[in-house]
Amino acid sequence: MNPMTDLKSIQELLKANYLPFEDLVESKVAFLTKEKNGELIGCIGIEKYDADGLLRSLAVADAHKGKGIGKQLLDELCESSKQEGIHRLHLLTTTADAYFTRYGFNVTERSTAPTAILGTTEFSEICPSSSVYMVKEL
Repeated sequence: MNPMTDLKSIQELLKANYLPFEDLVESKVAFLTKEKNGELIGCIGIEKYDADGLLRSLAVADAHKGKGIGKQLLDELCESSKQEGIHRLHLLTTTADAYFTRYGFNVTERSTAPTAILGTTEFSEICPSSSVYMVKEL
């Protein structure tokens, strides 16, 4: 897995998975990616705010779903986040709360999010108020 600079490919994968992609440049999301034969098959992003990280955009290409790629990306993101001093990962989801619960994320009251996380575009503009807010201690 290599960090990838081809933002257009990442945006296309996110679009295909019905995930937000419009604010990636402004939000300065850092991505980990997985490729096969030079093709992007998975990505996961993070916005860093001191000891907190906002997980963004876990996506896997349709042809590669169900093969553990999402879990590999999530595990790598958790490990690299710990090494960078991040203690908690936060996320919002409208469809994947059961998936993230399997990997140690807990549903939490959205109003309890740290100020830096509450102030992100993801929280304030992109995700609907009906989104499930989840946190994982690293």
